Amino acid sequence: MSTTVFSGTLFHTMKNTLDEIVEDDSDSFEKNLVMPKLFKVSTMVDGYDDDLSIQGPGLVPEKPEGEALGMSTVREEYLTRYVPKTFALGLAATEEAMEDCKHPAVINAGRRLKRALYKTVDYDGALVFVRGFNAAYAGGDTLNLWSASHTVAGGTFSNVMATPLAPSVQAVVVATTQIRKFPEHDGLFGSLMPKCITCPVDQWEAWSVITKSTHRPEAGEFNAVNVVNNELKLDVYPNVWWSNTPTNWAMITNADNGFRWKWRVRPESKSWTSEEQGIFKFRIRARWDRKWSDPRCSLGVQA
Repeated sequence: MSTTVFSGTLFHTMKNTLDEIVEDDSDSFEKNLVMPKLFKVSTMVDGYDDDLSIQGPGLVPEKPEGEALGMSTVREEYLTRYVPKTFALGLAATEEAMEDCKHPAVINAGRRLKRALYKTVDYDGALVFVRGFNAAYAGGDTLNLWSASHTVAGGTFSNVMATPLAPSVQAVVVATTQIRKFPEHDGLFGSLMPKCITCPVDQWEAWSVITKSTHRPEAGEFNAVNVVNNELKLDVYPNVWWSNTPTNWAMITNADNGFRWKWRVRPESKSWTSEEQGIFKFRIRARWDRKWSDPRCSLGVQA
C-alpha cells in the first residue's frame, strides 16, 4: 500500500467546506517532554562516548607528628559506552495534493514529523524505567538499572527498596534514608539526596497529595508535619509511557552522572521534490543514545 498522500487520500480537503481541522497538537509536545527533566542532556562529538567510573581513595588517616604520610591510589571501575542510534521518518505528498488542498494545516509535514520525533524521544527515555528491573538490559557494570548487587569498593550495594512500599509519606522517608546511605565509589557513605520522583501516570494523584500536603495525608496523622513537603520539596514527573506496570516507581537522586541523554545529531528536518514523479518529500532525523553511567542516580521500587 502506498504511503504517499494523494489528492484522493484527502478528498474532503479539496473544497473549502471544512470549519475545523481535528488533529493532534503539534506545538506543545516539545516543551512538555519528560525526558529533559530526568536525564542530563549533552552532545556527542564523536561516533561514541565513554563514561569512566573511578574508585578511591577512601578516608584520610591520622598522621603522627614527624612521620611520613601514607599513600593511596585510584583505579578504574567500569566503562559505560554510548553509541548513537539513528531515528528517521518521512512524509510524501503529490503536487496535486499540495496544489488542491484548501487547508494547509492538513499537510503540515514539518510539524507532524517534529511531533512524531519528540514523542519518540519521550518513549525511548521511558524504556530505561520500563526495563529497570530487566536483567537483559545492563549498564556499564553489567547489571540492570535497579539491582541489589551493584559493585562498589570492597563489596556491593543495592539501589532497590528491600521491602517495596506503595506511594506514601513513609515510602518517601524509607527511600530517602536508603539514598543517603548509598556508598560512593570509594565504598564510604556519600552525600546524595533525592531530587524528584517519576512513576507511571496511574500514580499521579497519589504522589500529588503526598508531595504537596502541608500535613501528613494519612488517616489519624493530620496534625503531623509532612516532611516530604516541608523538607524535601520533591517534584513528581508521571510518565505515560511507563506502561508495563501501574505500581512501580522510582526516586531520582542528584548523582552527577546518572541518567545521560547524549545527542549525536539533534532533530533536523529536510524537504525536497522528486521532479520525475511530482512528489514533495519531507524528512526528520536525529541520532542519540541514552542510559545511565552511575546506578546511584535512582532507587527503584517494585511495588
